[in-house]
Amino acid sequence: MKTTLFYHLAGLILIATAFLAPSCISLDLDAISGSTLVWNSGSNNYFNREAYTTLQGPNRLFIDGEVEQTTEIRLSRYPLRTVTVKEAVWCEEGDSIAFLGTFRYDGYALCDILSTLKVDKASKEDLWPPIDVYIEVRNDAGEMTVFSWGEIFYSANMYGIVIAKRVTRVIPGKTGELWKLPSTMKVVSETDLVSVRNIKNPTHITIRSLKGNYVVNRDSLVLENDPGRIGIQTSLEDTLAVITRPDSELPVITYPVLFYGNSTGYKGVREFSGQMLSRMIQPWFPSDDYKTVQTGMLSIAGVDGFRAAFSLAEVVNRNDNREILLMQRGKSFSLYTAPDAFADRCIKGLSEIRLIDPEE
Repeated sequence: MKTTLFYHLAGLILIATAFLAPSCISLDLDAISGSTLVWNSGSNNYFNREAYTTLQGPNRLFIDGEVEQTTEIRLSRYPLRTVTVKEAVWCEEGDSIAFLGTFRYDGYALCDILSTLKVDKASKEDLWPPIDVYIEVRNDAGEMTVFSWGEIFYSANMYGIVIAKRVTRVIPGKTGELWKLPSTMKVVSETDLVSVRNIKNPTHITIRSLKGNYVVNRDSLVLENDPGRIGIQTSLEDTLAVITRPDSELPVITYPVLFYGNSTGYKGVREFSGQMLSRMIQPWFPSDDYKTVQTGMLSIAGVDGFRAAFSLAEVVNRNDNREILLMQRGKSFSLYTAPDAFADRCIKGLSEIRLIDPEE
């Protein structure tokens, strides 16, 4: 009896489905408005309105520097990650920015490429975390750009920097404008405002760590006796200015935070208020000095010798409004890194913001 009832109900469901299915696709409408328009397959995804184009370039990457072993890797062994960028470049003629278009790139994330690499950094004896590590990316044309280890591995978006292998235009729905497609592989950083680090056909990555006159002393008295002075430097010998107080003309930004450390985990709900570091250092490291932004790496250090590497681009060339904040409590300055998922590059007792010389 139960079996007969089951088959009877199943038959009714099939009959009902047969009548309902056609009614879902046969829309007898007198007019078509924006809310009733049925798009072609795939076009509800505004980043997928055309087929992708494969970019040409090298499939191998040579990695050296502060590593246990120099390595050559094959890019095609890694998964493709997707980033979407509004791409623009600096025009020397006319002192302006040229918009190239909005693109979706599929590529090999630096996070994946470097994840299994055995780093052997020179500073491991006095600073164990890799927060002072950075990379130089080069191509055979002699171009070079830099990324901090933090913006690759500590970032809230770990797959935001890729070596692009495929590209798709993000086409405006009304104008249908078809931006000119690139033809070669290149580095793409999703959070860059101006695409100064998008060098073509990268072939070489060098791992480095910060060099400087760091004296590590984690005694609490060192921070308690912090004189509250930040030297703005272009080298170990050249100090451009000394910051001793916030800029009264800059607004204060406040971020509520679930504070979380890579090693120690959850640290509670906190609120950080400060001024944009990019605006504080703008007189000496302006965002429109694009050659320096492309290749500049900063050493940001505390009076206790604790330090972290920051690319100049991740400080002054952001498009995601997740600003690095410079804060002052009493005399002492500290840093809050809003772009990071972890608290590890939040430095207390700041004493140095120094542009790294690649030859150091």
